[in-house]
Amino acid sequence: MKHAFLCLLFLPLMASSPVLKQGEMSPVNFDVITLGDGIYACINTFEGKAICNAGIVDNGESTIIFDTFLSPEAAEELIQLVSRLKLSPIRFVVNSHCHNDHVRGNQSFSPEVKILSTRRTAELMERDEPISIAAEKIYGPVQYAYFDSLRGTYKGDTTAREYQIIKMNRAYFEELSKSHERIRSRIPDTFVAKEHSIDGSRRRVRLQDKGKGHTESDLIMYLPDEGVVFAGDLVFHKCHPYLGDGDLDGWKSILSEMALMNVKTVVPGHGPVGGIESIAEMKSYIDSIEVIARQLKHDGRRRQDIKTVPIPEKFKDWWMEDFFQGNVEFAYDKAE
Repeated sequence: MKHAFLCLLFLPLMASSPVLKQGEMSPVNFDVITLGDGIYACINTFEGKAICNAGIVDNGESTIIFDTFLSPEAAEELIQLVSRLKLSPIRFVVNSHCHNDHVRGNQSFSPEVKILSTRRTAELMERDEPISIAAEKIYGPVQYAYFDSLRGTYKGDTTAREYQIIKMNRAYFEELSKSHERIRSRIPDTFVAKEHSIDGSRRRVRLQDKGKGHTESDLIMYLPDEGVVFAGDLVFHKCHPYLGDGDLDGWKSILSEMALMNVKTVVPGHGPVGGIESIAEMKSYIDSIEVIARQLKHDGRRRQDIKTVPIPEKFKDWWMEDFFQGNVEFAYDKAE
């Protein structure tokens, strides 16, 4: 995720399944949803420091972690959860793409655990992470202090949307404010090209390199027999995506391909677990943004006029609405 003043978080709209026995401590930074025997979605909460969603899949011999969160402490909760659930040893970690909220927990895993990504994702992490951490050292504490103050002085309904947004941003910037002190970027060491299998006695697991979409290189994890896809940030469910690093034509093409797969359950990079309809909704959002941008250009409107454009009704209730204007600007700059 690029620097933004609305973090990529969303409280799940469905209750987490009781995967732990009574008396066992639940994770602090995310909720756990059981998708099948040995298949779990880990969904960030409003005050959690996971920031993105993650996945846990036990193939019978090995457990695979899909994305590792922004916070190393949240990643350590993934490790503890695998132990408490008595799953197979963690042998593989998958990074879906290069954005910090999906990769910074890499450092929490033992050196014996292989970190997989596409080669381009590893190159982008190696290039961008030092720059991002240096910038966060400056703006992170300032933004954290701002949202911490808002939370401390808030007098309204604490169940209101505006208060949830304050909590989300506070957690995000608190974590960024500490990144320069404790993040030791661990770059993937094993690369996926096209498709890579991590099959076991319990199930088949496919890692698929989807190429340019949300970023220059995106990877998904697909369980063909169960119809489960861990989509990374190729799918945001019920929240505005960040388009600024994307290839919109490539992204839409990937979504069209995914819609033809045997998919019953989609674990998005951000938002609640959904069905195959969440893939179509994501493509519809990108299409809508491009239509708005082309119409603005056709009407001779200037870039600065974008701030007056209303969010379309069908996306009005989606979270992370602060991304909308930037998304239209991004599409406007590319529109002919």
